[in-house]
Amino acid sequence: MPAFVVAGIALTAVIAMYVGVPSGIVALKILLAVGIFPYTVRMVRDLLRGRPGIDLIAVLAIVTSLILGQTIAGVVILVMLSGGEALEEYALGRARRQLTELISNAPSIAHRRHGQSIINIPVAKVRVGDRLIVKPGETVPVDGTVVVGTSSVDESSLTGEPLSVEKRRSSRLLSGSVNLDRVLEMVAVRPSEESNYSQIIRLVREASESRAPIVRLADRASVWFTAAAFILAGSAWFLSGDPIRVLAVLVVATPCPLIVATPIAVMSAVSRAARRGIVVKNGAALEALARARAFVFDKTGTVTLGAPKVVEVTGYGIPENDVVYFAASLDQFSAHILARALVAEAHRRSVSLKLPVNFREEIASGVSGRLNGKRYFFGKLSYLKKCGVTFPNSIREAYGYSQSQGEKSVYLSQGTRFIGVVTFADVIRNDTANAFRELRHHGIKKIVMLTGDKTSVANEVGKVVGVDRVRAECLPADKVDEIHRLQKTLAPVVMVGDGVNDAPALAAADVGIAMGANGATAASESADIVITVDEIVRSGEAFHIARRMFTIVLQNINIGIGMSVVLMIVAALGGIAPITGAILQEVLDVIVIFNSLRVYIDNRD
Repeated sequence: MPAFVVAGIALTAVIAMYVGVPSGIVALKILLAVGIFPYTVRMVRDLLRGRPGIDLIAVLAIVTSLILGQTIAGVVILVMLSGGEALEEYALGRARRQLTELISNAPSIAHRRHGQSIINIPVAKVRVGDRLIVKPGETVPVDGTVVVGTSSVDESSLTGEPLSVEKRRSSRLLSGSVNLDRVLEMVAVRPSEESNYSQIIRLVREASESRAPIVRLADRASVWFTAAAFILAGSAWFLSGDPIRVLAVLVVATPCPLIVATPIAVMSAVSRAARRGIVVKNGAALEALARARAFVFDKTGTVTLGAPKVVEVTGYGIPENDVVYFAASLDQFSAHILARALVAEAHRRSVSLKLPVNFREEIASGVSGRLNGKRYFFGKLSYLKKCGVTFPNSIREAYGYSQSQGEKSVYLSQGTRFIGVVTFADVIRNDTANAFRELRHHGIKKIVMLTGDKTSVANEVGKVVGVDRVRAECLPADKVDEIHRLQKTLAPVVMVGDGVNDAPALAAADVGIAMGANGATAASESADIVITVDEIVRSGEAFHIARRMFTIVLQNINIGIGMSVVLMIVAALGGIAPITGAILQEVLDVIVIFNSLRVYIDNRD
């Protein structure tokens, strides 16, 4: 539309120069009539829906200028109206929450056992009671129960917890989880459409479609302003009988400052956020973020790092670094997630490693090999016991405690002599507690942490970082329920998460913020804002930027409305001609534009 208007003005100028001014005026009138048509249609549609917007006065002013022959004034208003619309469309976009990646990751083929053979069938044709084979590296197609085999399963995309879970006979398998090590045979307990992964997709769709659209601040402010403008315009006509005064009042009442205030401030906020690794997909959500009263955080990958890390090394008769040396040297050949964490810890400690000889790995149990001529075993307590290693009672007690704390201990022996233990856990981010304190300082009433982890582990993390409420052992539907519960009393509610299991809650929240550096694509697509760096403090920065934008938009609205009210009164008394009013509106536009650019300045509220 801006291109059409500019091209139309250029064409009328050419017509006026080479054909004549009267012809140019006729061309301008045609431009006004054509240009105002789509805005008129939208205005009527919005009025029928009971949603008067900021362009109501602008449309009426252009129509009146066309009727009264004040074409120049009408063209000026049309330029600002179309330009403001284009800026808003560019700045806000309209984030379309696509589920393409989430759906494409859903399993499509299942291996059904038929006697001594295996038949590949579409997942949609799996029936309750079917015996299915899940190979290593494959996604579990439907919810079921293990009947044969033992393997480690990655459920992080569903529960958010980074440590793999051992599955054996009678263990529950969730669709969407990934089999890591060995072949599992399972019995389907739900058809595909009722299984866990399908429910996540459905929840995201329902939450996205049911969330009410955010009403623009400028639209809310324009309702009473529009009524005041009509009263003044009607009074001017009644007292003077001069329709030009009506047009003059409508021209100076045209809310161009309101039209340009939000999009330019949003563009500045989006640019400033992008510099800090914060991608804003939905500018309207910045208004909601600025007014947020409650923040909800997923634990794993958001409050914590979301990956196992060595938290303790204990040597029994040997130094800690020797434990790291022997264990990490063995683990260099293992693809297990804990092995990668241990090797990284060895590098951090500057421990030089050696390749083992005669390396063997029992998947999901442990590894063994020879180092410096001696045989070492490193793995689970049960694995080392099977290898003939004996343990003191204190180790068994420590094992039970670490399990209750959500930690995973791996044991090291030289032959049958126990010599050390390495403990892994998902650790809290260093900046989490500070980020939460900043949010409270800036007016956030409640901070909630949600997780699929055990209650004891979640409560301990919540105590350390200082949240108001912890809800543990959550499935995706539970997280959505918590969001809806908070929205009844503390809206707008912001959700910060990173995994597929967070996608429904991100879509259900008034504002969804995804930790996208290592997060799932589904989470990023469901969110309004994506943080591309792995720092939780950036969610607080997004809040600061949104608040600054909101404050400046309020200033613009107050300036625009205040000055327009003064100009309307003067115009109603006959002190301003329509073209003069249009020029004064342009001056006012420049003021609010420069004020909007202040959002880009990097300072805190």
